[in-house]
Amino acid sequence: MSKARDSALDLIRGIAIIMMIAFHFIYDLNTFGFTEIPLFTHWAGIAWRCLIVFLFLSAVGISLVIAHGKKLNLQKFLKRLIYLGIAALLVSSGTYIMFPDGWVYFGILQLIWVSSIIAIGFINLPKTSLLIALLILFGSLFNQPNLNIFTTILEPYLPATSVDYYPLFPWLSFVFIGIYLGHFPYYQKIFSIRIIWLEVIGRHALIIYLTHQIILFGAVSLTYYLLN
Repeated sequence: MSKARDSALDLIRGIAIIMMIAFHFIYDLNTFGFTEIPLFTHWAGIAWRCLIVFLFLSAVGISLVIAHGKKLNLQKFLKRLIYLGIAALLVSSGTYIMFPDGWVYFGILQLIWVSSIIAIGFINLPKTSLLIALLILFGSLFNQPNLNIFTTILEPYLPATSVDYYPLFPWLSFVFIGIYLGHFPYYQKIFSIRIIWLEVIGRHALIIYLTHQIILFGAVSLTYYLLN
């Protein structure tokens, strides 16, 4: 596996970040009553959200293969887990202060953290990973119980709702699809165009994720209070 940067992967992350910012901006506008766009009830909004999450999580699987496909770099992997863990704690802490009745206890960063630990053992098993992904997605079609052991154990201590919740199942399947794509990079043909500014955004996806909603929510809330 080449050590050179995968520009297609950076582009995927960049596109996902831009779409996520747009999604959250509309969410904030809805929250303050500026708009009434059905992000969570209309099929288009639901499909858009799924696409954003798919791009993020498949990129996680691809990245694991690129970084550790030949040999697991334990130090690098643990360092990444520490960074992700700190970022996840910051999100949980910040939302607990802002939304005590709906704080983020298992959002996208927590999902990526846990999924990375699970998926690292399958990075050289692309076909098995794809099969696991398909089984998870197939199982999600049925009324199965919540298999997220963490939320099940801690349920008495968690809020009834969360402003950002992504359970391990079925979203883990997208990381396994990413592992498959890391070995069979069809995505490089789809995302073959070079858009440098999007690639730059993709390289700094984590810091943008951590800061964008602070800026957006602050701007929308300030506008609301100035107008009222």
